[in-house]
Amino acid sequence: MTDEAKELFLADRVRALATVLLTRRDDLTIAETKQTTGLDLHVYIDREDKPMRLAFGVLLRGVASPMTADSANQVLGPTIGQFQGMRKFTYPVCLFFFTMRDEKAYFAWLAEPVLTGGAPKLVHHGKANCVALTDDLLGQVVERIVGWYDAVETVLIA
Repeated sequence: MTDEAKELFLADRVRALATVLLTRRDDLTIAETKQTTGLDLHVYIDREDKPMRLAFGVLLRGVASPMTADSANQVLGPTIGQFQGMRKFTYPVCLFFFTMRDEKAYFAWLAEPVLTGGAPKLVHHGKANCVALTDDLLGQVVERIVGWYDAVETVLIA
């Protein structure tokens, strides 16, 4: 298998793993992103109580070899640098990082939704801070994004 074929296989597998992880939840819908965003996926949170479409972006990365969270943080340095060079996103963006050999998944915020004194803002991170990506963590991420959008809506209405 050529190096290019290996990279394509890895990219396809990373996308498949992310899709499996995200579609375990009934309230998430995945959309392929347009090339211009630089992101791999847009994920929409379906909420019947809100007319506003809640979205977050996902950047996907993966490696064949096993890796710890600390190693992943180091490997992702250039990726974070490239992300910082892109336009500033006005909605939450995270990174999913998969290791194929030991089948681990990691998560890091790139544009993190935070509430400071009830005011919503996005913190753009300059380095990765990977943690294990589990169904439980994904649930917390979705709740955090929903809370951030609720705060944004409150500011827009006020």
